Amino acid sequence: KAGVEQTLRFKIHTPLVALAKAQIIRHGVELGVDYGLTHSCYSPNEAGIACGRCDACHLRLKGFAEAGIADPISYLNQKT
Repeated sequence: KAGVEQTLRFKIHTPLVALAKAQIIRHGVELGVDYGLTHSCYSPNEAGIACGRCDACHLRLKGFAEAGIADPISYLNQKT
């Protein structure tokens, strides 16, 4: 609302938008991110386990592979 009404000036920072997924993963590892506590899945099961087949899972798996780092989470299936 403040932006539309121009009552407050703000800037949105998107430092990761220009990075490849593998670069983001490597940077996260450097910062100590515990990727075992994360997932990117659009459709996890009731227990929160990633499906391994959706586009988000595929991109995550590809990013970890390109970074040369093992993805620490389990998947129900893995899209090939």
